[in-house]
Amino acid sequence: DGYKGERAMTTKAILLVEDSAADVYLIQRAAEECDRNIQLWTMADGPEALAFLSKEHPLTHVPTPALIILDLSLPKMYGTELLAEIRQMSAYRATPIVVLSSTSKEREEQHCLQLGATAYVQKVANFYVYFADIKALVRHWLRAEGERDEERS
Repeated sequence: DGYKGERAMTTKAILLVEDSAADVYLIQRAAEECDRNIQLWTMADGPEALAFLSKEHPLTHVPTPALIILDLSLPKMYGTELLAEIRQMSAYRATPIVVLSSTSKEREEQHCLQLGATAYVQKVANFYVYFADIKALVRHWLRAEGERDEERS
């Protein structure tokens, strides 16, 4: 584990929009297991997430996330509304947005993809499966972001 390459030193930011403390805790643990350099920013509702993404005062210093993970059942603004608003922001048109929701895929996935979600992951009751799903989505989407950056240079 002594390898300290350039990629290992890069801090990757994830914005998590989730109001469930249990889910936030689980996603934090999963992200840490994927990569110690992941910085997870958590916002509990849509207006907070929009303020973060717009870098409104006092959030002027926050990073631009490489990945956004979005719950659908949020207070103040439903996740699909927030998804549509994020996709209207030019800085986030290409940012991967993964919807993570307990709503069945059959009911919401197609609608979310039409609104601009990159992927839809259904929260499952089995803790181990859920934890593995989160780790897989973080690894996949953050790796894909890094590979896209390399293609441009």
